[in-house]
Amino acid sequence: MSEKGGHAIIINTSNWMPFIFQFNPESIETKKKISYATAPNIGGSSKKKYFSGFDAKEISFTIKCVDKESATGVMGEISYFEQLREPDPGLLGIANSFWGNENYPPPQVLFQFGVSFIPLFWDVISVNITEDHFHSGMVRGMLGFPKVCEVEISLSLDEDGIFNKANQVAKKAAVIAATAKSTVRETKTLLGRGSTRREIPPYKIPIPPKW
Repeated sequence: MSEKGGHAIIINTSNWMPFIFQFNPESIETKKKISYATAPNIGGSSKKKYFSGFDAKEISFTIKCVDKESATGVMGEISYFEQLREPDPGLLGIANSFWGNENYPPPQVLFQFGVSFIPLFWDVISVNITEDHFHSGMVRGMLGFPKVCEVEISLSLDEDGIFNKANQVAKKAAVIAATAKSTVRETKTLLGRGSTRREIPPYKIPIPPKW
């Protein structure tokens, strides 16, 4: 991981406060489950599957935060990501939240890095935080402020949003470009231009020496 260059950003859409990553994720896992229903077939040798729909696209990634200079370490960063896994009553509902255990969902986030052409709205599935490298000393050692934390985030795409519709259009154009690129690449390989494969030399029948 490197602090140099541009960095990804995530935005809490409840208060529109952004967080710019100190280190970009080294990898992002994406998945989208395809569901089928299996019909009963008593006594038969096989069962027929019927398509029943898709789950929303999900992504997961890990980021690291480091602050060895601040007196409170990365407590601010931890606070930012903790709010993504807590009930979010919004500005209008926050007053009512003091008077009972209301079932508010966590906030949505706006995120784009590595997974789409434009920023998209995502539901927060899980946020796991690991704290490390705690401050030492008479005071900070007792308080245990961490200097480093790793944040594992899982998000689920809001596929009904207008931003996602626009991203789908961009993906259609990218599919055409990828098809053309792969065709040109293979054509160059077959014609011997730009090929990185080693050619197998033709077999030569050895000629015995003349005595």
